[in-house]
Amino acid sequence: MSFRPADRVFVDESKARGYYVVATASAAGSVQASEKALRGLLKPGQRRIHFKSESDSRRREILARLCEMDVRVSVWLVRGVTDREARPLCLAALTDAALRDGVAHLVIERDASLERADRQLIAAALRAHPAAELRYEHVAPHDKPLLWVSDAVAWCYSNGGDWVRRVEPVVQGRVTRL
Repeated sequence: MSFRPADRVFVDESKARGYYVVATASAAGSVQASEKALRGLLKPGQRRIHFKSESDSRRREILARLCEMDVRVSVWLVRGVTDREARPLCLAALTDAALRDGVAHLVIERDASLERADRQLIAAALRAHPAAELRYEHVAPHDKPLLWVSDAVAWCYSNGGDWVRRVEPVVQGRVTRL
């Protein structure tokens, strides 16, 4: 897995059939255009795209549009351990990659029950890399549409089959830990 320096990285997870953490990377200059395109996919009254709530035909439509965007996606998967053990493994690997590659900003979908542990893990990684300038934040999914890409890819990977094939054009790498 590798990111580009100054990337903005948007992180979501899925707990179905394993624990998936998915990171969508976008160059800083592309974020605004990508967010505009994603907001254009919303149906009237919809605040966000949440893949588990969409019909299959709508999922196919959204995936086709996502695969045209200037984004790169990385997937981390852990199976055979509890969610409580899996999330730190995935998030630590993602944070290490982000620090190694000079990512500017990490945006994580907010889950109040996990924020404290996430902050502790990221803070420890930052202490180990004192020269790093990584900023990070937890946000609501409707605030950052690029989180929807991570959500969609996580859903596709946890459901497998043709869904994985449909999203492959934007996936740059996968890491599986058992």
